[in-house]
Amino acid sequence: MSLLLIEIIIMVGTIIYGLMKGGALGSGVSAIVALFIMLFIFKLPPSSPPVTAVLIIMSIGIASGALQASGGMDYMIRVATKIIQKFPKAITIVAPLVCFLFVFGMGTAMIALSLEPIISETALKSKVNPKGALISSVLASNMALLCSPASSSTAYVVTLLAAYGISLATYLTIALPATLLSIIILSILLSLANKKLPFDESILEDMIIEEEETDLAPAAKKSTIVFLLCVLSIIVLGLFPSLLPEYNVDGDPVRIATADLVQMFMYLSAAINIMLFRVKSKDILHAPATANALGASLIVLGLGWVGSTIFSAPKNQAVLVSSVGQILADYPWVIIFICSFVAMIIGAQTAVAAIIFPLALTLGISPMLLIIIVQCLNVNFVIPAQPTLLLAVELDRTGRTKVFSFIIPGIIITALSIALSYGITLFM
Repeated sequence: MSLLLIEIIIMVGTIIYGLMKGGALGSGVSAIVALFIMLFIFKLPPSSPPVTAVLIIMSIGIASGALQASGGMDYMIRVATKIIQKFPKAITIVAPLVCFLFVFGMGTAMIALSLEPIISETALKSKVNPKGALISSVLASNMALLCSPASSSTAYVVTLLAAYGISLATYLTIALPATLLSIIILSILLSLANKKLPFDESILEDMIIEEEETDLAPAAKKSTIVFLLCVLSIIVLGLFPSLLPEYNVDGDPVRIATADLVQMFMYLSAAINIMLFRVKSKDILHAPATANALGASLIVLGLGWVGSTIFSAPKNQAVLVSSVGQILADYPWVIIFICSFVAMIIGAQTAVAAIIFPLALTLGISPMLLIIIVQCLNVNFVIPAQPTLLLAVELDRTGRTKVFSFIIPGIIITALSIALSYGITLFM
C-alpha cells in the first residue's frame, strides 16, 4: 500500500507542478515524466495510451479552430449578447441559460469569457446587482461542457464509458436535463437573493459607453451554421443509432462507433470551412481553440496513460481491491467526495476524469453512477484559479462578487445535478 501511495504522490505532484509551470500543456508533458518514472524506476508494466480519446479531442479542436478562424465564434458572441440585452431585468436567469446554450453548442467556455463583460454591464444598466448573474453564468458555462458532444471532457467520458455499453444517447439523456434543471433552479434562487441586495446607483456614473460593433468576417454566419449542424447530427445519430448505416462484418451487423462519428463530423465541419469558405489552414492552427485542444489532448494522453499504468498494474490492483475497493463496494457514493477533492486540486475536467474514472471503473463503480456524479468534475470553484471565475470577480463594479462567492452556489448546483441525475435513472 505504501508503494502505491508513493506512486500516486509522484503522479499528482508532477501533474500539479506541470499545471503551475505550463498550464494544460505543462500538465500533460509532466505526466509523461511520471510515466517514465513508473516504467523505469518502479518497473510497472506499461498500459495502452488513450489514443481514441486523443483523436476525438484533436478533431474537436480543429473544428473549433476553423469556426474561430472564420469569425463564427464572434458571430455567436454577438447573437448571445443581443439575447442577454433583450431581457435585462431577468438577467440572473437569462444569462446563465444563454451561456449554457452557447457553450453547449460550441463546446468551449471561451465564449463565456467574452459574455461576462456584457452580463455585468447589462445588469448594472438595469439596476440589477450583477453578482447572481455572474456566479450562475460561470457555473452554467462549466457545467455545459460536460453535456456538449463538441467538448473534450464529454468526448473523453463518453469514449471511456462506451467500453461498458454506455452510449452517447444514455449519457445525454441523464446529464443534459439534470444539468439544465439544476442551472434553472440555482438561477431562480440567486435571482430571489439578488432582490434583497441594495443597489448603489452611484456606480452608473462611471459606466463606460458601449463601443460600436465591428464587422464580422463574410463566412462567419455560414461557418456557425455548418458547425452547429454537425454537432446536431452527432446528437441526433447518437440518440437514434438506427439512423446510421449498417454494415455486414463477418456475418455480424455493425454500425459506426460514436467515437468515429464525432471525429467524422468535426473534420467535415473543418473541411467545409477550408474548401468552401476559404479559411486558411494556418489561421486554424493558430486559433486559441486549436491550442486549447492540443493542451486537452496532452492532458488525456499523459494523465490517462500514467494513471492507467499505475492503477492497472496487477500488484496495485490487488492492493486497491482489498482496501479502497471494499469501501466503494459498501459505500459507492464515496466516489463523489473523491472526485470532488481531486477536481478541487487539479481544476481541469478532462484531467480529473482521466485520473478518477478509469480507477473507479476498475474498482467496480457502476458506469451509470459515474454519469450521475459527472458534474463533480466541475468542483473547481473552491480554489479560485479558473479564468471565468476570476474575470467575474474583476468585472463586478459593486464589489459583491468575491473569489469565494462561488463555493456555496457551486455546492448547491452540483448537489442538485447529482440528485436530478439519480432521479432520471430511476425511470430508465
